[in-house]
Amino acid sequence: MIDHRTLPRALVVFALGAGHMLAASPASADKPADRSTDKTGDKLDAKSLMQSGLKLYAAKDFLGALAVFRTAYERFPSAKILLNIGTTLTKLDRKAEAANVYQRYLDAADSDPAKQAEVKKVLAQLDAAVATLELAITPGDAEIQINNEDWIASAGTSRHRVNPGPVTVRARGAGYQPGEQSVTTSTGARLLVTITLIEIPAPPPPPVAPAAALPTDNAVVATADTEPPRSRIGVIALAHIDLANRGAAGFVGATVNATDRLQLQAAAILGPSYGGYAGASFAVTGGMLRPLVAAGVPIFVSHGARIGLRGAGGIELAVNRHLAVIAELGVEYLFNPETGIKHTLFIPALGAAGRL
Repeated sequence: MIDHRTLPRALVVFALGAGHMLAASPASADKPADRSTDKTGDKLDAKSLMQSGLKLYAAKDFLGALAVFRTAYERFPSAKILLNIGTTLTKLDRKAEAANVYQRYLDAADSDPAKQAEVKKVLAQLDAAVATLELAITPGDAEIQINNEDWIASAGTSRHRVNPGPVTVRARGAGYQPGEQSVTTSTGARLLVTITLIEIPAPPPPPVAPAAALPTDNAVVATADTEPPRSRIGVIALAHIDLANRGAAGFVGATVNATDRLQLQAAAILGPSYGGYAGASFAVTGGMLRPLVAAGVPIFVSHGARIGLRGAGGIELAVNRHLAVIAELGVEYLFNPETGIKHTLFIPALGAAGRL
């Protein structure tokens, strides 16, 4: 492990001195303070922030100094400020972050050539205590995230230091499926991480609807055969079978589609006892074979009116648009049955519905 006290003292002094120079003595090429442009104003703000950061650093408030230095860099990204950030991170024993900042200094166009040898020496000491990822990300304009750090552009980030241990590198890009790779690093190790994102294929073009009518050379128009929908109104004929009493009755009437799945029904009851029925059935799904639920009120005339309540479940098989076969398993409750007749009866039904 590297003790920050072993860092070259000249670098620390330079980093702090650079801040003083930026804050108090602008280069001779600088014009007097002028906030006429945003760039000049940002530079003046950065100088003021550097003064505050150096005071916090001198007071050993390294966390406070780091926050101020980073804000100064956001206002005016000067390579000199990167040295202050790197030195403060080293004081906080955040070696991997410090090494990444020093690498940014070396890669910066405005870094001081006279200081690069000193920075490289410090960076080599830090690299001995951390792990280095060599990143090869395709496409070049993708973004990467290392562990839970912020997403950054992969362009210009070919090398990244991390603390030893498990590391996950994620990559993403517009029009590509995200990718990731996990590795386990050790102190001083260098690992190659390669992620090639797979492009998301473009959706197929929408199908072109066929023309409804095609003119021919002899002026005869060919039309596409399209089967019309079923009629909304139809007739039903169902046999209701009373298994307990060994009897049966016929239900003959009409059905009307209130919606594609909801049918309203009215029928006459024909059998040993006559009467009427009003109810509805609902198709749970569409298609040729449709599960049904049904409910209704049957009224029988046998020594007076006998009123009941029916609930059933079944299926409807559409043979074609004119004919459908219906089978139901139902239960009927009679509110006022005749003597010897139970209140609750199991009444299955079988029949058909016809439409034009």
